Amino acid sequence: MNYYPVIRGRQFDLLALREMAAAGTLPAHIVPIIEPVKDLPALTKTVAAFTAHHHALYVIKNPQVGRYGLLAKPAHAWAESAWVRAARYFDGQPAPLILTETLAQALALPAGQDCLLPSGARFRQLGLTNAAYLEDHTPTRERTEDFRLVQREFYQYRLAALPGSGFADYPLATRHFDEHGYPQRAVALHLLFAQDGELWLQHFTSVNNTDFSAPQEKFFEAAAPLPAWLKAHPAAATPALKTLIALAASRHFPGAGVLRKLQLQHFLGIIGRFLED
Repeated sequence: MNYYPVIRGRQFDLLALREMAAAGTLPAHIVPIIEPVKDLPALTKTVAAFTAHHHALYVIKNPQVGRYGLLAKPAHAWAESAWVRAARYFDGQPAPLILTETLAQALALPAGQDCLLPSGARFRQLGLTNAAYLEDHTPTRERTEDFRLVQREFYQYRLAALPGSGFADYPLATRHFDEHGYPQRAVALHLLFAQDGELWLQHFTSVNNTDFSAPQEKFFEAAAPLPAWLKAHPAAATPALKTLIALAASRHFPGAGVLRKLQLQHFLGIIGRFLED
């Protein structure tokens, strides 16, 4: 079974993928699907890294969010290869991978077409052998500081309970895409871990969130419980998590983008073990 993380092509998400591909730390059963949202050199660099290091990758040719799909001639156009192939949202055009959004689209797929379907009973009952199922189940809160109210949340069932040839989601994100985002008073870290064959998310949130100031201190607050938590959950250790702990221990705040990159790298590392186990 493969895992297909749908990655909106923001700079630090692409950097997370590129670093893992170059280092050989991205498991073969993880096949990212990039949906380009901005015309960034990071896109072509990431595609080149996956080609050079022989790791499978899909890039969506007709992205439905962001600005990239609106450009007649992007400055940073990516190139297909034996390892990097095209995906499309269903539009009647052929592609190695088709993403469908309605039952009518799923029914119109050619026999044997590799596809990503919404994870609903109506789609699963079609019994398409080449289908992977896309979930939109990352927990969200109206305010980041509210993650303190429920710090541990279920994320994914055991592999034996999952249908189809693979599963997909929007790691550390949701289907809804906001190009700009909004400032938050709190800093939160979201770390995936496995327990009894299932996947869970643990939230670590800053404490003093009365205003928008001092994000570096809020990072240190959020990261303070990490060493004790890792001691209690040693199987959750990844290079990215160890880097987060080291940054906090040295009182260095690397910026929100790097925190995002490290959390995504940790997430993908845990998913890789989940698939191997």
